Amino acid sequence: MAELSSLMQIQPFVQAYVLAVASILDAPVTVVDCNLVRVGGTAEYESLISRKIAHSAFFDKVFKTGKPAFVKNVQNDQACSVCANRENCNELADMAYPIFLNNKVAGVIGIVAFNEDERGRLLGNQEKLQEFLKYMSMLIESKLVTQQHSRILEHQLDAVVSGERRQLEETPLLGNSAAIRDILALVQKIAAADSTVLISGESGTGKEVLARTIHSMSGRGKRLMTVVNCGAIPENLVESELFGYEEGAFTGARKGGSMGKFELAHESTLFLDEVGEMPLPVQAKLLRVLQDKCVQRVGGSASIPVNVRILCASNRNLQEMVAQGTFRNDLYYRLNVIPIHIPPLRQRREDIPVFIKSFLARYRRELRRDIRGLDPVAFDAFMGHDWPGNVRELRNIIEYLVNVVEGPLIRANDLPQHFFARQSGTAPATTLKEMLAAHEKQLLERLIGVSTSTEQKKLLAKRLGISNATLYRKLQEYNLLH
Repeated sequence: MAELSSLMQIQPFVQAYVLAVASILDAPVTVVDCNLVRVGGTAEYESLISRKIAHSAFFDKVFKTGKPAFVKNVQNDQACSVCANRENCNELADMAYPIFLNNKVAGVIGIVAFNEDERGRLLGNQEKLQEFLKYMSMLIESKLVTQQHSRILEHQLDAVVSGERRQLEETPLLGNSAAIRDILALVQKIAAADSTVLISGESGTGKEVLARTIHSMSGRGKRLMTVVNCGAIPENLVESELFGYEEGAFTGARKGGSMGKFELAHESTLFLDEVGEMPLPVQAKLLRVLQDKCVQRVGGSASIPVNVRILCASNRNLQEMVAQGTFRNDLYYRLNVIPIHIPPLRQRREDIPVFIKSFLARYRRELRRDIRGLDPVAFDAFMGHDWPGNVRELRNIIEYLVNVVEGPLIRANDLPQHFFARQSGTAPATTLKEMLAAHEKQLLERLIGVSTSTEQKKLLAKRLGISNATLYRKLQEYNLLH
């Protein structure tokens, strides 16, 4: 089945337009597309809409030249004399103008005369009618362009939404810990609701990932989630960024004004990241929007209804900020309807192997590297690390390692220098010997904590592949022998 032409995709509009033009001109009007399919028509041609014209020398001429045409007498016209439909044609005169799209002829709009009175009006008003058809053609072209842009935007939006879904698939909220299982169970319960969610946790724990998970599982998940990092916007621009502005609202305001993030998120989800960084005056206006479900642009007076679900996140303690007077008490309770706290990675170490496996698989695929995993020492280093940057730090280190490691296994000496930064705020190790020593001490600190008896120390030495004497010497060296 042939693809519909651009004109046929807006056929109802074209037909309504043709009927209006015909009533103004008191003359039959028709429109055909680039496939010579009749898109609109009045009089005799109204019943022939969606049917292809077998042959038309007149329309062919307009399509080939891209210029308007006028036939004063169909029966005597040289071009019409070769038309295959000449014997069955009851038209006396024709006037036509091309309809363009992307500098190509997409169709033709024409005025037809079936009797002498109609032909007389065509002949007597040739210049005026041709000018009229010109503007009619331009109006249809405008509709075609708008339709084309809408389809492009839809495709782009689909691509963005699909990209977000892929991102969510590649960086899901993972973990085997009780904390993560409880969070996922809660998400299952609250995703479909429109209640506000406040996500707390250290930087890098996955607050935005959790927000995207909630959004994707909700009824709004087919639409794009709008994200605003409140800490990344200059204080004087936060209000206009969130609520939009009218033309002339401030120096540099865009002509025609601009929609804010609330309007962009209409019928979808708005994620306010680092909401604790929002200035107090803007907090008051945000509270008003949440209460009234309407926004008022900067410099404007109209109330614009918005249907938005709010998800927000903060790595700061908002309760402490309320006590300090830097965050509004009423806004805090408006946002804190469903609180979700994501613990730092160091408090859920059982999740570390899950992330290692996931990120290794991801970057092995993306970078086309055959890295099978970590050797036992490197794995123990990962398990013993405090991960101050949480999941984000772990992901970045895995990406680094997959890029640089030559062999099939990641080893301890492959780890980046900063990974072995010494505890207690001292300077990081700089030489390979220092880095290995720092790691060795960190590893033994963790292992000796659960190996207190003599028998347990023997088992630990065996596991590490060293003698009991070597183990005790190292414990003595690192002041770990108690």
